[in-house]
Amino acid sequence: MFKKLFGRGDTSAEAPAQNPDRILDNPGKLATGDAIVIGFDEHRELSNAELFVEKVSGLDLAAKSGYERRLLHLGQTSDHRPLLMWLHNEGAGEQLAFAYGAAQPHVEAMMNVEQFAELFTPDRDYLVEVDSLAQAADNPWIADKYVQDQAHEVYWLDGDPNDLKATSRMSNDEQACDYFRLSSKDKTAAIEVFVFDGGRTDVYFINYLPLYKIETMMPGA
Repeated sequence: MFKKLFGRGDTSAEAPAQNPDRILDNPGKLATGDAIVIGFDEHRELSNAELFVEKVSGLDLAAKSGYERRLLHLGQTSDHRPLLMWLHNEGAGEQLAFAYGAAQPHVEAMMNVEQFAELFTPDRDYLVEVDSLAQAADNPWIADKYVQDQAHEVYWLDGDPNDLKATSRMSNDEQACDYFRLSSKDKTAAIEVFVFDGGRTDVYFINYLPLYKIETMMPGA
C-alpha cells in the first residue's frame, strides 16, 4: 500500500517588482509576489537564499473552524522538492515553519519505512513512532525519532485565506484529506502526512526556526 501513496507537481517563479506602498513588518503579511532573504543557516536550501512567494494556500486544521494556517509556497529546492513556509505557534510564541515535500524514494532513504507505513494501518489503537535511518544523520531537517501527536481530517484551500476574509464568502476550492503529524521530542522538527481520496499522499519534513532567520522581506508589485 505504501508504494501507492505519493505524488506532487512542479512550480516555478519569477522575481517580482517591488511595491514601496506595502510595509512588511511581519511574515504573516507576506503575499504572492513578495520576496524574503534568509541569513546563514545549516539548512542549505535556506542559507543565504532569496526566496519568492509563488502562491498562498490555506489549511484548516480544526474541523472547519477557519483556515488557521497560511501556507507560503516558495518554489522548489535545488533538488526539485517543493518548499513551504508558515507561521507556527502552539503556545511557545511565533516561529517560522519551513518544510520540504518528500517523494517516496526520499522518505524511504530517510526513515524506517516499516514503522512509517504503520500510520496507514486501519483501526490501530496506538501512536506510531518512527526512527530515522543512519544516512539521515547528515540531513539537518531530520530528527532521530518522531512520535505521532495528531491524526484527524483537515481541509486544504487552493487560495489565500485572506481573500476569503476580505470578501466574507464561502469557497468551493477546498479539499478534505486525512492528516497525520509526528513530532520530535524537542518539538524542533516534525513530519506531516496528508492522504487524499484516491490514495495520493503528500509528506513534508518540517523544521521550526526563529523569526529572525528572515533578514529581509520585500513587497512585490
